Amino acid sequence: MIRFRKSAVVTAASACTVLAAALVSIAPSASAQVWRVTVSAGTSVGLGSSQYGSGCAYAVTVEGRPGDAAWFYDTGAFGTFSPQTVTIGSDGRASTSWTPQVSGWHRIYADSYYGAAATDSFQVGTGINLGSACVVV
Repeated sequence: MIRFRKSAVVTAASACTVLAAALVSIAPSASAQVWRVTVSAGTSVGLGSSQYGSGCAYAVTVEGRPGDAAWFYDTGAFGTFSPQTVTIGSDGRASTSWTPQVSGWHRIYADSYYGAAATDSFQVGTGINLGSACVVV
């Protein structure tokens, strides 16, 4: 039978507690991993109340924790993204292209696998895609 001294057991338990606390303090946080999504109107010319037009592509940028993935969607599936999923770069940003399919209000979401989402809303008018620019009426 192996006998332990009480002080050796207490010392080992204390060391395990300190090690566990150290591991928890350096573990990645599961807090919001995506915190901002923005859309650039680019070369769109708005003749009405909107800078965004249906059938025209726009650059979408998401900001979040480097290395994390984010995926995009538009409310009611009224817009498409290419690519749908991106990996956030070392600068904390990633980009995709959004093409709204219909005019009206759109809400774009950028979600991370941790459940954190960034969102923004946009009024989309009727777009006339000229190739290098978009006229929005």
